[in-house]
Amino acid sequence: MPLLMSFRRWWAAIFVAILLLPTIGLVAPDVPAPLRTVLEPEGRWWEEAARRADPYINNAFGFRGAVLAAHRSYVRFLGDTQGDLALKGEHGALFLKDEHALEQSLGQLVRPEAVSGFVAFAARMDAYMKAHGGRFVVLVPPNGHTTNFEYLPAYARRLKKEPTEYDLVARQMKAAGITFVDMRPILAAAKKDGPVHWRYDTHWNQRGMLLGFNAAMAAAGRPDLEVKPQDALGPPEPRLTGDLLRATGARVPNPPDVQFPPKGPMVKPRNPNLIPGIVKPVPANDPFVPYAIDTGHPGPRIMVIGDSFSQGSWQGLGVSQASAYAWMHHRYCRFDMGAVERFRPDILIYVPTERAMPCRGEPTDWPPAPGAG
Repeated sequence: MPLLMSFRRWWAAIFVAILLLPTIGLVAPDVPAPLRTVLEPEGRWWEEAARRADPYINNAFGFRGAVLAAHRSYVRFLGDTQGDLALKGEHGALFLKDEHALEQSLGQLVRPEAVSGFVAFAARMDAYMKAHGGRFVVLVPPNGHTTNFEYLPAYARRLKKEPTEYDLVARQMKAAGITFVDMRPILAAAKKDGPVHWRYDTHWNQRGMLLGFNAAMAAAGRPDLEVKPQDALGPPEPRLTGDLLRATGARVPNPPDVQFPPKGPMVKPRNPNLIPGIVKPVPANDPFVPYAIDTGHPGPRIMVIGDSFSQGSWQGLGVSQASAYAWMHHRYCRFDMGAVERFRPDILIYVPTERAMPCRGEPTDWPPAPGAG
């Protein structure tokens, strides 16, 4: 009996077509998918081929967009948290998937031009503050993916490459003579005595917040303004919430997170004496409301340009140590420079979180570049 009878030929053709689908998918139109973080295999990929080539294959297989879309629908059907916003790691830890934070922390996404632009912008701010007799400090709170690296899924940890954007920023800031605080070794050392970043939230916890503030004061040449942990932090207690838990609808894990209730100088003032005419008003629905506070006691004038990592967490600390304290959002290098000029800080701290380091669009046109005007 012939091996390939007429009906068997059709089955053979279908079988071969199925085998060719991944190859066809490499060139056929696809549905939109997340950015491919590995564009080509590493050099000499045949050495330790699985370790070097697997990340490329995982990013370049046929019909990648369709497969990822189907997987996303499947995990949503199961009620899992691995949707568009959060990645589930070891021991139930959650990590933000937005703003390329994961790829950035792993060194899979490195934008040299964006890094150089950020450093050039910081250099202009540094020159402005020096010209006005003040101190300028850049401090970058790391992504949760960086601080809690050990909680990332195993496959993600294996993708870690160097240098990362944080590495490049640290090197270029030093080369440019800009005072820069690398929080990574500070937080890593502090983790030996307890957590510094929440596991189910995108932010650092109260220990991390205090470590960051103290590091900024020391970098500004004012270690006398540092606040002792025993004066600012209460004993650890369970924390049953977190922005990633709320965003994904996930249940509170067991064990829950740990928080250190603020006390003393870390508690925000109830009725701060706001200084009028410093910051411009923002829309009522803007989550980042700027403020300038007259504290009524001696101290330097401190201004912080940051985001949610410093907005409320540093307010009590700043008010307790400064004669006047101001905060506004960095707007990715497009903040209101007029507020800086009106406030006239002795210490200016630029503190974007790691994923918000790159400037977006044209930076604020103040201070002018050297030689301009």
